[in-house]
Amino acid sequence: MRRLFAWFYLWRNHLKHRWTFLLFSFLAMQANADLPTPVDPSNGSPNGNYLVFMQGWTGDAIEYIALAISGAGFLWVGWILLSKFNEARSSNDPDWGSVGLTAVIAGVLLAVVSFFLNEAVGII
Repeated sequence: MRRLFAWFYLWRNHLKHRWTFLLFSFLAMQANADLPTPVDPSNGSPNGNYLVFMQGWTGDAIEYIALAISGAGFLWVGWILLSKFNEARSSNDPDWGSVGLTAVIAGVLLAVVSFFLNEAVGII
């Protein structure tokens, strides 16, 4: 009798795990069905070619990196100009020519860096 109860206990647990497995399998299929489709890169649709897909997204990532570098340069130059202006304003003998020269050099530097980053994005 003890063997019969042991067999029934094992069979019942096996059946319980089977239904749990089927339930989780069904839920996994439902979750997989709701996944979004990947967005195509900005330079066109790769039509199933994953190498072209990754090259397109690499190009987009480089554009975003170039934008971040330009933004960081703009903030850095703005900080330098503000500190130079504050130094001239708080000084007893302000040197406004130095502030103007720093502004001109910073503007040229930003223009050159933005130009080179734009050219690099076009090449890649």
